Amino acid sequence: MSVEHFQQQLLDAFNGSADSAVQFTAQQAQQYTEMFKSGQINKEEYLQLMADLQSQAAINRNMENLEAMEFLNTAMNGLLNIAHAV
Repeated sequence: MSVEHFQQQLLDAFNGSADSAVQFTAQQAQQYTEMFKSGQINKEEYLQLMADLQSQAAINRNMENLEAMEFLNTAMNGLLNIAHAV
């Protein structure tokens, strides 16, 4: 696989998702890749920035799941409370 192949995947992720976190991550990865290719950052900086970006994306995914689980938990507790009151 080539750099261009993966850059196209980033572009597809950016254009194909309505999720702002996905769009941000794809855009940042694209920017870091261009900076690395042009020599603005060295290999170590690129690797660190990309690793940090992956970590942030994982945190964002976990936070989204947490929010959904909290919403689900609130709804279920409400239903249980109503059932106990009947």
